[in-house]
Amino acid sequence: MPLNLRIRSHKIAIVIMASLLINVLAIKSTYSQQNCQNVQTSIQIIDETGGRWISATSLYDSPFKNYVTTISQHVRAKIDGMAQCHGDLKSSPEVKLFFVYRRVKLTFSRSPRLVVRAVFLWNEQQFLLDQSLMSGIRASPTNPLVPIDQAIFEQFVENYTDSVLAVRSPEAKSAGQASISKRLPPEIFWLFRNARQSSLSAFQVEVTSALNSILTQAAIGYTDLTKALVDQFFTSAQTEIRYESVLDLKDIFTLDRYRVNRLH
Repeated sequence: MPLNLRIRSHKIAIVIMASLLINVLAIKSTYSQQNCQNVQTSIQIIDETGGRWISATSLYDSPFKNYVTTISQHVRAKIDGMAQCHGDLKSSPEVKLFFVYRRVKLTFSRSPRLVVRAVFLWNEQQFLLDQSLMSGIRASPTNPLVPIDQAIFEQFVENYTDSVLAVRSPEAKSAGQASISKRLPPEIFWLFRNARQSSLSAFQVEVTSALNSILTQAAIGYTDLTKALVDQFFTSAQTEIRYESVLDLKDIFTLDRYRVNRLH
């Protein structure tokens, strides 16, 4: 994957974590004995980076395609598993799933028609921020993740190599890391620190390799985390659930399933 650090390769859709501020409107348990029939499911994929719609059938094999397929099937199974529908529905339920790069809302309405609209966010920069938070790096998880273009990223690489890789003594390296950590976005600092600390000319290659490894490993855990949040949504009696960061999810999901421990 070319390291075009808007950190996005496919940068289209995924879940319940933008700055992981999640608004969830839950279904109340006020259903009649009417069976749900003829559920209509619509899947729409939007690449906001390019401002275009994408057909699900046109997605090439990738962690993102696996994510769309798995989460769509999981939500549909949840809907199919609902034994009862609201008694005053005027027509069959409608299910719309949006996979799009933006902040996330999951909402329900019941009258006069049961409507489920879910937006799932796929944001590879979020992967990095989540990993940095789980590693103990302090960061504000509610700050917006601003895309990083190639020129700025290359400047980050240069700053890191000058502060950390170009110095010789362990003490100078430690001081350099402490200094650069205050000047880089926390998720980028985590990526640089965990990439192989190679020669100056090869460091960006190592960062690219590390990023590919993170995306491959984290995608599976992120998909499982999404499913856990969907499950919680369907069983919750609350009208709103908010999570400030991935660290708030430890009671509903084993974070080690999402954590990336080795990059090379």
